[in-house]
Amino acid sequence: MNKHYLWLLPLMSLMLVSCQSDLDIVYTDDEPLTLQLAGPTLRVMQVTDLHLTYGFDANDQKTYRLIEAMAEELAPDIIVITGDITMSPLAPSLYRQLTRRVDEIGIPWTFVFGNHDSDFNNYKKNLDAIDSVDAEHLLFKVGPELDDGGYGNFVIDAKYDGNIVHKMYMMDSKNEFGGLNDYDWLSEAQVAWYGTHAAEDALDGVESTVYMHIPLIQFEDYVNHDLIDGQMGEDKVYPQGQDTGFFDEMVAHGVSLGLFAGHDHLSNFSFMKDGIMLAYGQTSGYNGYGIIERGSRVIDIDAIGAMTSFLFTDEEVNL
Repeated sequence: MNKHYLWLLPLMSLMLVSCQSDLDIVYTDDEPLTLQLAGPTLRVMQVTDLHLTYGFDANDQKTYRLIEAMAEELAPDIIVITGDITMSPLAPSLYRQLTRRVDEIGIPWTFVFGNHDSDFNNYKKNLDAIDSVDAEHLLFKVGPELDDGGYGNFVIDAKYDGNIVHKMYMMDSKNEFGGLNDYDWLSEAQVAWYGTHAAEDALDGVESTVYMHIPLIQFEDYVNHDLIDGQMGEDKVYPQGQDTGFFDEMVAHGVSLGLFAGHDHLSNFSFMKDGIMLAYGQTSGYNGYGIIERGSRVIDIDAIGAMTSFLFTDEEVNL
């Protein structure tokens, strides 16, 4: 979200002009990445809005310790970071640091970009920083070129014993745009990309979950539903700037069990709409705005494909 971060002003002097351009980013194929599971169940630990700022400061170091402690306690199969990893002119160096620190946990992990990750540096510099680290456990790809689709639309197949247990869709909700609420939205090409895959999933009988940073407009409908957990802590939902039909596409194909977002730090609720869970993660970064417990959202898929979710906070690891 756009909040006043006056404490960032001293960093502005550190900004450098780069000759690299996002036009230099190389798109990839559309083949799914593979997460090998030890059993027929899947546990996802969603962390979000880390807002790494300096890297060496107490808040950023506490953010890393929280992720490490939660991973040890929760033993997830994969860690998913849903955007706003950084908010700093130092983003490339912070991405290198993050890649090293999270990879050292020894658990597969992945991420999507948030609206603040390119505030001071373009995506090319941040991606190059990640690529400069020999990460053994990172599951990420730029994905195919989609009109106005951003960077990082890809699928992860969670497999056990050679079979796909569950699919995970990572999608780039991009950044500020100037539309409704000043936030960008999933393009029609992104919606069509998901729809093509979801149609194949329906034929194969494979279910999925979806991860992005900025919530869909449908999150505003929480007022008409009972909350499963969490709270509405913001003055309102700050969703994507337009509804291009992504939620309707999810409902039509009937294979995605839930959509998990970040962005609104003070909100961590979840609710069911048309058979789909719409859920915020638990803000994880101590340099982000807001007085709220930091933590994660856990998403569990059991052996018969049923999904449950719960919030986990720093109080539970005594941080």
